[in-house]
Order: sequence, then structure tokens, then C-alpha cells
Amino acid sequence: MKRAPATLWTRSEAAAADRHTIDELGTPSPVLMERAALCCAREALAMRSDRPVWALCGPGNNGGDGVAVARILHGWGVRARVFLLTERLGAELAQQVALAEKLGVPIARGLPREDEEALIVDAMLGTGATPPLRQPFVTAVEWANGRPGPKLAIDIPTGIDADTGAAPGPAFAADRTVTFVRSKPGLHVTPGRAAAGEVVVASIGIVSRDMSEDACLIDPAEVARELAELRPGSHKGERGHVGIVGGSAGTPGAAVLAGAAALRAGAGLVTIATDDREVQAQLVAHRPELMVQARGEVPAPAAKVLVVGPGLVRAEDRAGLAALWREDRRPAVWDASALAEIEARTQQPRVITPHPAEAARLLSARTGETWTTGRVQADRPRAARALATVTGAVVVLKGEGSLVADDARLAVCVSGGPALATAGSGDCLAGVIAALLARGLSPWAGACAGVHVHGAAGERLHVGAVAMDIADAVAPILAAPASTHPRFPRLVLG
Repeated sequence: MKRAPATLWTRSEAAAADRHTIDELGTPSPVLMERAALCCAREALAMRSDRPVWALCGPGNNGGDGVAVARILHGWGVRARVFLLTERLGAELAQQVALAEKLGVPIARGLPREDEEALIVDAMLGTGATPPLRQPFVTAVEWANGRPGPKLAIDIPTGIDADTGAAPGPAFAADRTVTFVRSKPGLHVTPGRAAAGEVVVASIGIVSRDMSEDACLIDPAEVARELAELRPGSHKGERGHVGIVGGSAGTPGAAVLAGAAALRAGAGLVTIATDDREVQAQLVAHRPELMVQARGEVPAPAAKVLVVGPGLVRAEDRAGLAALWREDRRPAVWDASALAEIEARTQQPRVITPHPAEAARLLSARTGETWTTGRVQADRPRAARALATVTGAVVVLKGEGSLVADDARLAVCVSGGPALATAGSGDCLAGVIAALLARGLSPWAGACAGVHVHGAAGERLHVGAVAMDIADAVAPILAAPASTHPRFPRLVLG
């Protein structure tokens, strides 16, 4: 299986590449449509299992792709039909309809009325469309999602925003999506990633003038390469020393989880800097490998990297954190309650790991705008980039399909699963990233690798696993990191 490029194209980048290929390089649009349809037809043929194929076609070029797919399948002897959902037909769609009719492809108006189970092809609206949907597509998507049988989306599932993954209404629930040349952020960002199913990237000859790599997927092969280059260390000092500034009465376990995950991720030494007796008791009871010392004016002074925030729920426990953010020159991962103490853009090497609600609070405080959890989730890439701008940090916006952003780049995680939705999972993530920083990765590389490894560890577990299970699952992932992942798009050639 060939792997697709990790680079992601936004809606505008994909459109610019189309124009460059057609207008400046001179490749005729019908040639590109035929290549795209051929790739989609092959995928449909592999999915159908002797079912008929019904292509639901909208008014534009995406609909033209769908008609071409049905025509190609009809030529291969497959029972394929076209259903035009609008009276309006774009020029290239009309050409495809005329050709399909000449070749005997059944073409109807409106939705199918048959009860037969079929492979449904979503050729309603492509990457250029912006949800929410209007009629007749709302009804068509709801009808399709209620039908049995496999479902294939062309370019992007109808109802999903290509840039953000948002679905402000119904969205086509595909088992597989075939997109073109480069994958799109919306196919991998929540909730779009659930609607997309398996993502296939078809190389059909579209060329961009500026092959931007500002947005990408976290590439498992790149993560595996970076991890392989880390020195195992002949003694614990060579693998780095992580300091944990965390733990309050009532929440002592958060610091312990972060420390345990840092050890599992290869840190040679971990010290928890706390004056809280409950945290100290937890250490003795559960993780005697961890060291503890009083917090002091400079927390864990021997540590090379810090984790700041796990379990610091009381305001008095957060005293002095604003100065630590500004002045401490060590790389640090800031999480949880410590995020409320960020006062200004930093010049220090920082990674912050907010969940959506924390991101909304931090953006509201730093931008003067009103941000809610809903606003963050409606455009997760924009929220992550905005956080990077106002904080100067590498941002990990947690959630299914976690995002990593800095001032210039955005990366989307393909790993992860439901087992990660448990208390303390974020503390483990902070510890993993800190350990990778202590072992020599940059904040960007450490954040990307840490998010991927944490997600892969969660995939080895089942719902009902607890956070310490996640920490314990990290070591086997690091010992043999896979260079592929089931959610990383595969490449097909048109």
C-alpha cells in the first residue's frame, strides 16, 4: 500500500491548484475529471460486493465526478445509476450527463425510491461548498444515512467543512472518502474525521504552483524516525530529568500520573516539586520510582524540563506561576489549571495542552473576544493557531484528532481512540511530551511525537481503562513505533 503525502490542502489551496493546472499548465478539466472518476470507480468496485451503485449528484463538478463514476462502472458491467438532485446542471456536469445518457446509463431526478440495498456514492457537494446544508441536500444526506449498505464520498462528505471539519448540520456518513492530490484538514479534524471513514488520496495530475506545507498530518513514519534517533542513554542522567510542578490536596494523582508517564516515555529521572503531603503519600504508595522535593522558589532546579499544572486546582498552589511562565528558561509543558496563569506571549520554549474549554477561557482572556467551547470546536484549526499567536507556545489542542500548532504550522494527529476519554489522560500526555523534550526533541517535534504516541497507546486499550493504563502502554509504543497507521491516508494513482 502506498502512503499519501502528509501535506493537507485547504479549500482555497485546492482551488488554486485546480486553476493553475487547467489555466496555466493547460490540462483540460474533463481529463482531470476522468482521472478522478476512474479512481473513485475502482474504490466503488472494491466496496460494492455485487450491490448496485447509486450516485447522488449535485449541480457542480462534484456531481460531474459522480456521473462519470456511474458511467465507468456501467461500462464495467456494474448496475450503476445516476440520481440528479437539482434541476440546475453546471456546464461540465451537463456534458457528463449527455455522455452517460448516450451510453445507456440510467439517469433519474430526485432520490431513489427502490428498497434495494446499494452502494451510495456522495457526489453532492465538493470541497468548495461551505455548510450548513440547504435543501435538497439536507433531505438527501438524511435519507442516505438511514439506508443500509456501504457509502463512498467523493472529495469530502457532504455537510463537512473542508477546512475545519465542522458539521453544523447533517453530514454524509461515509465508510470511505476519495479526495484528490492532497487530503483536507476537515477529513481529519473532529467531527469530520468520523464522517470521512477511510481516507484515500487520488493522484490525478493536479499541480500546485506553491506546494504549501503549512498544514499536515502527523506522519507516523516521521515520528518513528525521530524516536529511533533518540539515544537510549547508558545511564539515567543521559535520558533527561523532568520536574513536575503539580498536585493539590484532593487531586494529588494528577502529578503522579504525569510523572509516571514521563518515566514510561523514557525520562531517566522525574522529580515532583510539591509541599503537599497527599501528593507525597501517593508517591510512596503508587510510584516509588518518582522523587519528591519541596517546591521552593525555583521548582525542581536539577530538572532539565518542567511540567506545570497537573492537579493545581487551588489558587494558592498556583502562586508564582506567572513569573515561572515568563522567566524560567527551561522547556516546559503547561497544562490544566496553570493555563489560567499565562499572562503574556512568551519567548521561552513552551508547549501548552488545553482541552477545548481551557482553550476558550485562555483565548477570551488574551484576545478580548468572546470564545466559547462551541466556538473552539466549530473551527479547531483557527482556535489552535490563535492560541499559538497569543501565547508564543506550541499548542496542543486536545480532543479526537488533536491539533498541534505554532506561529507557522498546523499538524493533525491521526492516532487516538475512546479509551483516552478518561480522567488523567491529559496528565499522561503532558508527561510524555515532557519526557521527549528532556530526551532532546524540540517543542514542535516533541509535541507532535508525544500526541501521536499517547494516541497510539490509547488504541491498545479498551473503554474502561484508567489513566495509569495509558501511561503503562506508552513504553511498548516507544520501543517499536509503527511507521504506518490505519487512519493515515493511502495513495492511489489515476
